[in-house]
Amino acid sequence: MRLERSFPALQDLRWRAGLLAFAVLLVVGSGCALWALHELRIGGARAASQDARAMARSVAQTLAQQLGRAARLGIPLQELPGVAPYLAAALERQSALASIAVVLPDGRTLHAVGAESAPGDAADSVRVEIAAKKGVAGAVVAVAGGRAARPQSLARAQALSAAAVLALAVGAGLWAALGPGAQLERQRRAARAWLEGGVLADISGLEVLCRGGGLQPLLEALTQGDAEQRAAQEAVKAYAQELLAMDFDGLMREDIERIVNPAAGQSEEG
Repeated sequence: MRLERSFPALQDLRWRAGLLAFAVLLVVGSGCALWALHELRIGGARAASQDARAMARSVAQTLAQQLGRAARLGIPLQELPGVAPYLAAALERQSALASIAVVLPDGRTLHAVGAESAPGDAADSVRVEIAAKKGVAGAVVAVAGGRAARPQSLARAQALSAAAVLALAVGAGLWAALGPGAQLERQRRAARAWLEGGVLADISGLEVLCRGGGLQPLLEALTQGDAEQRAAQEAVKAYAQELLAMDFDGLMREDIERIVNPAAGQSEEG
């Protein structure tokens, strides 16, 4: 009640219906949008991890084949010149990789570039052996995911979802205000006008406006109250007629008429 006094516009059912629809759709739509963005984020991260791992395997296989040619020619990996700069250049070309390393068969790291000084047992690491004439000369270990770029589509999806939810909420609020809210407001005003007109006012016009709408319970209550009031008035009039029939000298007539029809008595006094 205090809120309605501070903001008289809230008494209008069009505002109430519009604000209610706007708030409900905004809350529900925001929840659905957050859930969809969460699933999109998880799916995007999974896809990016798979792509980065596939890229790491491709790079590791290419380097292993190139180093394998030298090993099959009898050149030890330790004596190959320019391996570290070559690994650094390969890492620079592939931003989805965190590090690249060449390890010997005994596990020692021969060359390593990138965020990690030595290859580890990370879930995103790929190991490809370097084949030689006799056995294995070593292995290339590539670790994916260290510098993978964050998908820019996620930020765009967040902005688009926020705009879509807001637009739908505003549209729903306008529809509720101009549709059901306007009908309820017409019925409310009709009921208020009927109440201000007094119990003897004609209720037929109110029935036409309120029947089948959101104020149907109010119409039923008013109709029942009107019927009870009319029945009480008829009973009072019948009792007044009995008293008048017994008033042979006419002394009670004026008082009875004033009680039965107070409006007429007030007009006569005025």
